[in-house]
Amino acid sequence: MTRLLALLWALLAASPAPAGTRATYSGHADPKELVVEIADSGGAARISVPGRDDYGLMLGDQFYLVKLRDGKPQVARVADVAAALDRVMPPVFKNLFGAMGGALKANPLNAVRSGSKTVAGISGEVWLVKGLDDEKPDAATEMVVSRDPALAPVGRALAAFLESSIVMMRPLIGSGAAVMVQQNRQLFALGTPIASADRLTLTRMESVDEPADRFVLPAKPATVDALVAEMKVTPTH
Repeated sequence: MTRLLALLWALLAASPAPAGTRATYSGHADPKELVVEIADSGGAARISVPGRDDYGLMLGDQFYLVKLRDGKPQVARVADVAAALDRVMPPVFKNLFGAMGGALKANPLNAVRSGSKTVAGISGEVWLVKGLDDEKPDAATEMVVSRDPALAPVGRALAAFLESSIVMMRPLIGSGAAVMVQQNRQLFALGTPIASADRLTLTRMESVDEPADRFVLPAKPATVDALVAEMKVTPTH
């Protein structure tokens, strides 16, 4: 019996413990660095810029923005921010973040496979994508993406983070925000970006044990009505 117990303990010690993932990206412009943390379960993600106290949380298929105001955390679901903007300004997002959001399509991007490249030790596919710049529609942007399933949670979180940035720019770019959201989804359909000529480049991937409390909302999300009321007090345009 003693030998059996000793063998069981040895097997348990040798078994890998559940671990999360941390991906670090560098940017050519702001943000200069972006950290994507994936929970040990793989079902949640946290995105942050080092040195800043605001961050994003991906829980399931919903993305939340968290920021501090007067020392207290404020939380808003991106889908609710988009809905609130559509109420105080001419609507452009409509059901883009609803049940039919994934089915909406912008003009298809012209993406052509162009070889392979390794970035931060990860093999990826090189794609040349046209149509991202309205002023230079024939200019091709090089992107390197990975189809490794292990990176898929990073890709989903990164896509949601970029969409949240686009939503917040709605007052400045008008209806172009909805087009950019749809283009973003088409880009990420190619795979998880690990390098881009004008966006972010993966610099490090590591396996880490992420504390569960880093993936918990610190406060109740604001309602759409509350967001609308705040936007009316603080002009969005």
